[in-house]
Amino acid sequence: MGLCMILRAKYVIPNSRTIIENGAVAIQGSQIVDVGFYPTVRNSGSPPIRDFGETVLMPGLVNAHTHLDLTSSADSIQRTPKFIDWIFQIVGKRNPSTIEPSIREGVQQSLAGGATTVGDIDGTGESVQILRNTPIRKMVFFEALGFSGERAAMGLARLATYLGAPPVPDSLLTPALSPHAPYSTSADIYRQCVTSDLSVCTHIAETEEELEFLSSGTGAFLDYLEAFGISTAEWHPPQITPIQYMETLGILRKDSLLVHCNYLTDADVELLVQSGASVVFCPRSHHYFYHTDHPVVRLVEKGINVTIGTDSLASNWSLSLLDELKFLARTQLCIHPETLFDMVTYNGAKGLCLAQVGRLEKEWQADIIAIQIPNDGRPPIEQVLDSSSENLLTVVGGKVCYTSNH
Repeated sequence: MGLCMILRAKYVIPNSRTIIENGAVAIQGSQIVDVGFYPTVRNSGSPPIRDFGETVLMPGLVNAHTHLDLTSSADSIQRTPKFIDWIFQIVGKRNPSTIEPSIREGVQQSLAGGATTVGDIDGTGESVQILRNTPIRKMVFFEALGFSGERAAMGLARLATYLGAPPVPDSLLTPALSPHAPYSTSADIYRQCVTSDLSVCTHIAETEEELEFLSSGTGAFLDYLEAFGISTAEWHPPQITPIQYMETLGILRKDSLLVHCNYLTDADVELLVQSGASVVFCPRSHHYFYHTDHPVVRLVEKGINVTIGTDSLASNWSLSLLDELKFLARTQLCIHPETLFDMVTYNGAKGLCLAQVGRLEKEWQADIIAIQIPNDGRPPIEQVLDSSSENLLTVVGGKVCYTSNH
């Protein structure tokens, strides 16, 4: 089989430590077959050449946490510092008639924003079917929840049905599980998710109210459960931090994603180090809820695998992971640009347990983006982080999925 395509640009950044000037990437089928200096790559065959001029070719971005089925909720949610008030607004937003167009629009916005892979939460059980055969790489986390009583029993039944369903082939889709959060999900559901062979993610340590609820069983989340008629009579607070609670349930393991982790103690951080679990930081969603400083710098310094997510348009202004990266660069000035690059590429793939994704290497998946940069003489990665940079091209598995009109 001949080569399918060669992409050429002023810079190719295969990984955060390598810059190739006048570089190129050769693609055959879904894989990269060569990366290097353009004249050398060009001599390896005579396929069509797409020259992107004064741009950067780099690995596609990995959005480790989003809710594509809430894309249609943009502009319909009032921003509030009270998380519980926000949850009450979200209830009912997943209208059956809007789920499919919402997800498909979310995929297009993600591709336009440079994401070639998403970790999406399936809040209804319908997302996994809609996302099959869409042109983006995805890990789809089936959301399991039910705090107590009949709701917990129903949650376990839904989970069992999902796990018992035969898989439908899709080379770009990996199924996974998401026990929602400790204020909405029983310990039994968490444990059942852990016993599966699938990767697991959960929303954890997101708010101070969550810490209070697990510590003493009081506060806003108690009011939340009572408002929905959910009994807490048989539930006893574990009187430990959310991260410590996850450890008791077996959630802290290498194939787990811990979403948010906004409020951590030093002991929590050490548990994360020991577990090998990954953390998903959602910078603009964190800002949206007026949270205090995120411990992201401490996590990075400790060697924890930190990934980046957009969350949903119910708590963000766009699904562009390139925009998320720029915001992160502006607000976390002490994190090196190379580390930021890793957080939205290889770290994300590692957090989602996806092999051969997140770098531009021979025999790895051809997930590639072309970024227009200001060409002002700074190191290329710094130019990618510039407010004026723009995604021109998104390739997933060797197929062009997005091109800019500019």
